[in-house]
Amino acid sequence: MEETFANILEKISFEKKDLFEKLLLKSIHTCKDSSKSTYAIHDNVIFKLDAFFKGFLDFQNAYGRDKRYIAGVEALMVIGEELGIDMDRDECFILYHIRDLGKFRMRESKLHDELKILWKQPPYRDFALVDQDFSYALKSLMKKSFIEYRRGNLHLNPSVLIRYKTK
Repeated sequence: MEETFANILEKISFEKKDLFEKLLLKSIHTCKDSSKSTYAIHDNVIFKLDAFFKGFLDFQNAYGRDKRYIAGVEALMVIGEELGIDMDRDECFILYHIRDLGKFRMRESKLHDELKILWKQPPYRDFALVDQDFSYALKSLMKKSFIEYRRGNLHLNPSVLIRYKTK
């Protein structure tokens, strides 16, 4: 885990790296899970999204107040890359947007309408998705266990268990 944290801190471009390291220590843990494969190379890892997003308030304005989503996307991309989670920038944008959703459920259409308003702003135009790609991104986040998504309703999971398997 120490090597993973060091790699994340090396790739992240925030000024307060020591505070970000403390945030990582709070939100990423190894898990002593009974379902761990006996032939797996790494322990299972828990990424606590709720702890990460609560602590991320200090960093979200790192690139300026009007580009706080970009800071969140960059952080999620680097963490995902180091933990071996294949995530697109668009998926990270959606995940960062629903960070305050908590246990409240939201319909896919309402979320898409909210994001369409955001995507009109200049720094976020690159993240815009058409309807089909948006649905695909949500289903991808569901398969990766970041969100619960059933019957058009979605909500953010408080933590994600990442299991490493050998092939």
